[in-house]
Amino acid sequence: METMLKCLFLIFQSPSWERTSPSSARRMNPKSLLAALKSEKSDHVKALLKSADTSQWPTEVLLPFTLREVLRALPNARELNYVANSFRLFSTLRRLHELQRREAAELHRLSLLAESVHTMMQYDHAGDVNKLSDFVMRRYQTVVRLYACRRYMPQFKYLVTVCHRRSRLLKFKKRSSSLLVKILDKLKRRGLNFVEALIAVMIR
Repeated sequence: METMLKCLFLIFQSPSWERTSPSSARRMNPKSLLAALKSEKSDHVKALLKSADTSQWPTEVLLPFTLREVLRALPNARELNYVANSFRLFSTLRRLHELQRREAAELHRLSLLAESVHTMMQYDHAGDVNKLSDFVMRRYQTVVRLYACRRYMPQFKYLVTVCHRRSRLLKFKKRSSSLLVKILDKLKRRGLNFVEALIAVMIR
């Protein structure tokens, strides 16, 4: 168990992939909203997005701004499913460059892993380990189905194995609090780099 935990730690100390900014993107309008989005007052941005007519704004245009607020709240945010679904959407957008879609797919996988570890860390003695195991297994199956790659496969398999036995799970909780922090920190750093690059192109 300690060996696998060390392997989990090592993977979150690896450098990020290099990315290139997209050369073009749909520009936002009207000018008043454009100017507001350029400001760094996140509360003002959130207020504008809440008042916006979303029927006239494509989801992929508004999403970077709302996702940025959630990512900034990590590691305290609980909306990891929202984060995972957002990066899943970005990984399928044809208007993004191939490298950006690959980075979004990587962030989607990382989000699913973070969600799994976070859920395991929230387990209490009265919880149903079978439901927890099913939850982690579904995230693992999503990675296999969508990407068919080996990245994070050993980690997911290990987490599923831990969930099968209550004693292993309790030991995992005691030893892995710093692991969750490392995962969320990496997700926050790479995720913000990704969305800030999108926003910079949209509002320039």
